[in-house]
Amino acid sequence: MNAHTNPAIAIPQSNSKLAIEPRRVKFEFDDLKERFFYNENSLISALWVAMSASFPIGETEFIHSVKLFSDQVTDPKLQQEVKEFSAQEAHHSLQHRKINKLFDDLGYSTAKIEKTLKEQMTERQQQWSPERRLARTVVAEHVTAIMAHFALTNVDSMGHFPESLRKLFQWHAIEEIEHKSVAFDVYQHCVGDRKRLNREFRYFSYFEFPLKMSLATRFLLRDMGYKATWQERKELWHYLFGPDGLIKSVKPLYMMFLKPNFHPWDHDDSALVEQWKSELQPYFLDH
Repeated sequence: MNAHTNPAIAIPQSNSKLAIEPRRVKFEFDDLKERFFYNENSLISALWVAMSASFPIGETEFIHSVKLFSDQVTDPKLQQEVKEFSAQEAHHSLQHRKINKLFDDLGYSTAKIEKTLKEQMTERQQQWSPERRLARTVVAEHVTAIMAHFALTNVDSMGHFPESLRKLFQWHAIEEIEHKSVAFDVYQHCVGDRKRLNREFRYFSYFEFPLKMSLATRFLLRDMGYKATWQERKELWHYLFGPDGLIKSVKPLYMMFLKPNFHPWDHDDSALVEQWKSELQPYFLDH
């Protein structure tokens, strides 16, 4: 059942607060020379590589799951945003495949992770309903957007990155924030089942996402025959769970999702995007 067959479901228009701008970018990555590029810490480096390895398959599914409902979207603004969302995500996949090849040149195995994820995604696409696929995309987009906010407001989180790698993730972050409400608005417009959305949020954010990132990080190091030191483990723990760590920093934004009548733009970080657009301007080819 969707919004077109259930008149009890309100059909909101797009609630985006930012223009969505698909950008062509250029990153050389000549400065990416060290396998453990984050302050010589294997675990933190491999965690970021694992996230990059997951993007091409994940973002392709985001595009497909939204397009399953595109013919039901009647709001012209939201129709255009779906196109711009798809263009941004496609370019993210392209750029991360580029950097993933360089990671593999340094000894990682992102291609193996992508192959496994593709097999899992193919099985999911065969078994899941379109509504569940879109709900999972909405949830993943929320998680991605708040991690993007963290990356742009806690610049030290990528302070040890080579500059080109840091700029890649910052560019990715501003575009994730720009389109953070598109999948949500399509879901509300075409499905509207918040209970399903909250179930998917709890499963993905509490279990699937942290488990997959943990396993992928472990695999990348084990596959190259490297065992992390206790010091590296302590540094990772502080990076994630310390006073200024990722988990503590994003928790309030994370939990907003479960509030009644939540919308991604309840947290307005449009000014943050405008600030970083100026910072990243030299890397944009057509702006």
